[in-house]
Amino acid sequence: MIVLESGSTLITLALLGELAVLDSQPRTATVIAAETCQIRIIPAAAFLTFVEEHDLLAPLLRHAIARVRESEAVRLELATASVPLRLASALSRLVEAASASASDLAVRLTQTELSQMIGASRNAVVNALKPWREQDWVRTTSSGGLLVRDIHSIQSHARTQA
Repeated sequence: MIVLESGSTLITLALLGELAVLDSQPRTATVIAAETCQIRIIPAAAFLTFVEEHDLLAPLLRHAIARVRESEAVRLELATASVPLRLASALSRLVEAASASASDLAVRLTQTELSQMIGASRNAVVNALKPWREQDWVRTTSSGGLLVRDIHSIQSHARTQA
């Protein structure tokens, strides 16, 4: 089990560590550090002992099942939704995961990384971002990431474009 203590990552699939620990199979995700991260590696045996001692198997299974369901929803979205809707949804998930109280949230992924995340070309992502930039709902940062300023307006606009 790998615990992310600080920093942020890009996960190319929504399933991580807990499934691999539970079924002794290889991990199903690739994780790329989006910035400097601090991690803690917990051996599977120690993690499973902790889970058993604290009666955490049922909550852990509920969490794993929720992640599988979320992954299925994302797969359906990737197959059927427009690029603006997929991008707005991905940005929403990133904003939600950050759970920041600030109104502006830095997304430390480049437009190329975002395009890979939603299964679109970089040009399609640039075109989807253009009206959002014009409305100042999103800005490009000097590091190549994005500053999400108004996720609710982005979501509304993307839904009207679908």
